[in-house]
Amino acid sequence: MLTASCAKTLPAKPEVMDTACDWVSIIYLTEHDIAVLDKQTKRDILAHNRSVQHNCPNTIIPASQ
Repeated sequence: MLTASCAKTLPAKPEVMDTACDWVSIIYLTEHDIAVLDKQTKRDILAHNRSVQHNCPNTIIPASQ
């Protein structure tokens, strides 16, 4: 016995939504932060900020910073 189907609906096509940059942002420092933080912490923040700019080019950076 054969069973046939007339259904024409195919499985839904998966949509990929990139949300990787939704939770990261640039770290801003004040003059006080710069004065009191040690060199390694400043380097780590700089590396983070460069990584965000490189990997998330659409991240909005306020002009005032």
